[in-house]
Amino acid sequence: MRANKFMGLIYLIQALARHRFSWIMLLLLGIVLEGCGLYFQYQLRLPLCVNCVYERAFYLTFIVAGLIGFLSPTNVLLRNLAILIFMAGSAGGVVVAFDHITSVYQTGFGGSCKLFPSFPSFLPLNEWLPWMFQPNAACEKLDWSLLGFSMPEWIFCSFACGLVVSVLFFISQFFKQRKHHSYKDYY
Repeated sequence: MRANKFMGLIYLIQALARHRFSWIMLLLLGIVLEGCGLYFQYQLRLPLCVNCVYERAFYLTFIVAGLIGFLSPTNVLLRNLAILIFMAGSAGGVVVAFDHITSVYQTGFGGSCKLFPSFPSFLPLNEWLPWMFQPNAACEKLDWSLLGFSMPEWIFCSFACGLVVSVLFFISQFFKQRKHHSYKDYY
């Protein structure tokens, strides 16, 4: 009985990874998160540090993965490429967000992040889109919080959730796809 429930869950995750709705939702989530970052920067006038810039760059992977997955979710190559981009971006975002949290709460020497981003030479986002990727402050504790969590903590949670979902999508690809199924099997 447990094996049937486990396989039912795997089939559900496979179905989600093969459906355009999941990928368009990821694309829209990336756009909304980027928009939130711009709102905090330009409307609320919160300073933009180098970790914020890197987090924005990793949110772009949500948009790219969502777009690739949306184009052809049934194509194994494109779907797996989208899943890998989503997973890599989420993992990178977790690392940067964790560094952001620790740099904000450290005090004294070394308690601040760098002032200039170091993007790869083939992708200088801070030169191409300085209004979005050029930091204007060092890492510092913000007065902003929601439900007791700071912005870096919320960003960490968003990337951690993305990592869990992308890993589940990835693992489900290794199981044989069920030929005939109905959605009532999942409930």
